[in-house]
Amino acid sequence: MQKLRAVAGPALAGVLFLLAIRLLVNEAQSITWEEFMAGLTGVPPIYLFFAALLIALNYGLLISYDLLALRYLCRSLPLRRVAMVSFLGYSLGNNLGTLLAATPIRFRFYTRWGLSPSQIVVMISILGLTFWSGLWFLGGTVLVLVPVDLPDQVSLPFGTRTLGIILLSLAIGYLMVCFLWRKPWPIGQLHLRPPEPGLMAVQASVAAVDLLISATALYLVLPGDSVVPFAIVLAAYLVGIAVSMLTQVPGGLGVLELILLTLLKDSVGESVLASVLIFRLLYYIFPLLFGMLTLVAHEIYGGAVQAREAR
Repeated sequence: MQKLRAVAGPALAGVLFLLAIRLLVNEAQSITWEEFMAGLTGVPPIYLFFAALLIALNYGLLISYDLLALRYLCRSLPLRRVAMVSFLGYSLGNNLGTLLAATPIRFRFYTRWGLSPSQIVVMISILGLTFWSGLWFLGGTVLVLVPVDLPDQVSLPFGTRTLGIILLSLAIGYLMVCFLWRKPWPIGQLHLRPPEPGLMAVQASVAAVDLLISATALYLVLPGDSVVPFAIVLAAYLVGIAVSMLTQVPGGLGVLELILLTLLKDSVGESVLASVLIFRLLYYIFPLLFGMLTLVAHEIYGGAVQAREAR
């Protein structure tokens, strides 16, 4: 059963990725080359600059995820170390997946700095809980107040407002557990105690700000002549991120683009595909390249230091 679970997850993610790419190609065939180029060239350069700046600030904010997890473990590490591991974990993990990149990086560095494997597993669980708590609170509020009109080809048993109510119910349930439940949660081989209410509030706030910043960067790279409320873009982005995380496709590649194209093309236009690709470059590809260079430089420097100490 363990081998089956280990194979079933990646296999399902692969199937969903291929399905998303096929649907995305079908959607893209209805877009003319002129519309696509208009989307690429229609973004003012100053907006591209501010979008890149927001994404850089966002990756800086992601350090708070690791800091909060260390706070939960009652452990302290130098900020420069936490910042490096956080950036490497998210820049590589956002593109290559949590299991293939983010988790091995954290195990490699945090075990070297004194954390036990079980503590790192708990830490990774808290990182995920921090993200989902912010998505529950922010996504539920946004979708209840600003429900997204789904296209005709997308059929769900309930609307996005109902989805927002479900997310808010999860958020309120998590809040009540943190206030009232003091016994550990049995999660697999782990027994995690609920975070303190103060830590939970900071968790949800940090994750909500993280999502707001990245959605704002997406909003800035939309074509300059598009007129669409930010709330609609935010709601579509939250739906896309949630579905991408649930499918476990690394970086939501193809899945995020398909959902944003489907939800925004009626309000933004067919050129939204170009904007989504620009966002993919700014938020995923460029940090991935910089993260790989940072990791290589660190390993070369660390190897040189060890060789000098050995001599």
